[in-house]
Amino acid sequence: MPGLLLLAPRETTTFETPHGPVRLRKYGGPDREFVRAAVRAGNGVDRAALVTLRPAAYPYAGAWLAALAEQAPGAADHRNPGAAPASVRLVARMTRTHANGVPRQSDGSVGWSVPGASARVWPDGRLRVTSGAGVELSARLEGEQWDTWRVAAVADAALSLLCDPGAAHLTRTSEPSGWFRPLDRGYSGGGRERNGGQMYDGASVAACTCGWRVTVPSRMGAREAAASHLREVRGDVPR
Repeated sequence: MPGLLLLAPRETTTFETPHGPVRLRKYGGPDREFVRAAVRAGNGVDRAALVTLRPAAYPYAGAWLAALAEQAPGAADHRNPGAAPASVRLVARMTRTHANGVPRQSDGSVGWSVPGASARVWPDGRLRVTSGAGVELSARLEGEQWDTWRVAAVADAALSLLCDPGAAHLTRTSEPSGWFRPLDRGYSGGGRERNGGQMYDGASVAACTCGWRVTVPSRMGAREAAASHLREVRGDVPR
């Protein structure tokens, strides 16, 4: 949105998204300017997100506001989002791995990163994504109707805008759940592999930050599926 540079202090403009208009207003003066944008909920009345844009973020403003408007819930109250930061990180596609758990800061926030960009989410609805070059896309999400999936989706959108190009295809595989008791999963029969009456589940999920995802019977198979996916998106598939 290069037009934001041309706005005078306290001048307003409207940006049309496929999910409704967003009203923006500029504040400050030379070298201190910023733009505030109010993203409405689906009912067109409640404010679902308050966005602050600095000049470095102006080129990304259109895509960022459109992503927020797309994920905004149908209504918004004055409470904090219903999503927990740790849950948001677990659901977000733009993450590398959760092998080291989901570390939480003393203020309850959770952060993660991909090459070129990092994200942090707070329990009160604050979301901030920053690039290695210092560009920041941030918002205050308002209303408990912001669930885990909606918050993760807007975090993914901001990370995909600011990350290094190669980070759009970061693959990972999950650890198989291993041995389990059949009754714990509602199974009445036994399996071919037994260990003290238990069954073995070697299934592994292969996933990519682009959204590609597949479940494979073994982790070795999941790793091969991930490698095949990377060869395909890079055009390395042999003919």
